Amino acid sequence: MQSVITDLSRMIDFNETESLAFRNILKVKRVKKNDHLLVEGEICNFGIFIAEGCIRYYYLVDGVESTGNFFFENDWYSDFESFLYGKPSLLNIEALEDCVVYLAYKNDFEKLVSEYPVFNSFLRIMMERTIKGLTGRNMAMSLLSHEERYLRFVKYCPKVVERVSLKHIASYLGVQPESLSRIRTRITLNSKS
Repeated sequence: MQSVITDLSRMIDFNETESLAFRNILKVKRVKKNDHLLVEGEICNFGIFIAEGCIRYYYLVDGVESTGNFFFENDWYSDFESFLYGKPSLLNIEALEDCVVYLAYKNDFEKLVSEYPVFNSFLRIMMERTIKGLTGRNMAMSLLSHEERYLRFVKYCPKVVERVSLKHIASYLGVQPESLSRIRTRITLNSKS
């Protein structure tokens, strides 16, 4: 649990009483590889801190998975639209490895914020990070070729390449796994010449 508080302290300043109050709302959960924390249609009433492991969120479009992003140790994630507005989620959250996560449920978080307003800025920072990430991804998907996307991905997300299957990476990049294999082969051949 200390990793949660350490990461939180990098974003906002809080005292020991506030730290204890935040710790008290967290619920630890162990999630097995391939299990889901959230399934499309459910309401996401929690935020997630990943202490160990890797998760992804993805959409199902006509039975085909489209990965939105990956999250690892010391990352936070929530489906903010569902969390904030109580709408059924359009996405799925899946463990790609055995995970240990901490969940902060919406009702508990709202009570925490009403008693300790310092945590309002935490939610704002999380939403800003989400917007920044989505903006960067949308730009890459719109302006870069498949190969440029992959090279950018490898450069900025080496952890993903080491720990996530090529099938999921291809889904994230918006290409078929076979196309990603060809791109990787072409890059390897070009680097040898």
